[in-house]
Amino acid sequence: MKITYRRLIAFAVLLAVSIGFGFAFDAIATAIEKHNHPIVEQYCAEIRANAEEFAIPEANLWAIVCVESDFASNYVSGDGEIGLMQLTPDQFQAICRDLLGEGNVNAGMLYDPATNLRAGTAKISSLYQKYGVWETVYAAYFAGEGAVDAWLADPTYVTEQGRLQNIPDEATADYVEEVADAAALYQRLYFNS
Repeated sequence: MKITYRRLIAFAVLLAVSIGFGFAFDAIATAIEKHNHPIVEQYCAEIRANAEEFAIPEANLWAIVCVESDFASNYVSGDGEIGLMQLTPDQFQAICRDLLGEGNVNAGMLYDPATNLRAGTAKISSLYQKYGVWETVYAAYFAGEGAVDAWLADPTYVTEQGRLQNIPDEATADYVEEVADAAALYQRLYFNS
């Protein structure tokens, strides 16, 4: 088969168009990912400061806030969880007393984004210090430490290395997967430099 000048030009044009479509598709996919997992300017300073203070990867904190509240600081769940980090008044009281050493707090303070972020980040940091594995931290943040401790004590739910797997609660398993995926996206989209 003889390669002619026309065939070579046609091949080059086809290759260029294919590469162009590839770049366009990648740009569109990235734009959609950034739309669904944004960096919300009004919370940038607070999230960065809390991530630094409590030694939490910033991408993980963005992911938790995104999944928990979608950045709606006044959001109240059906279970009575409030704000960006979706804390109940009882959780907030315990975090302030036990982790932050602060007394004299009231549930209304949960509507303040800075207060809510700081309390939630303190809890996340405490969970990471206890478990040391992000997926287990996410499970404990969602289902509670008691549930996670029970799962970790049951060989059915842990690997040979003692890591939580096969989470028996479907809602918790879905939450862990969603936050882990969001954290990976935030890392790739905004923090890989």
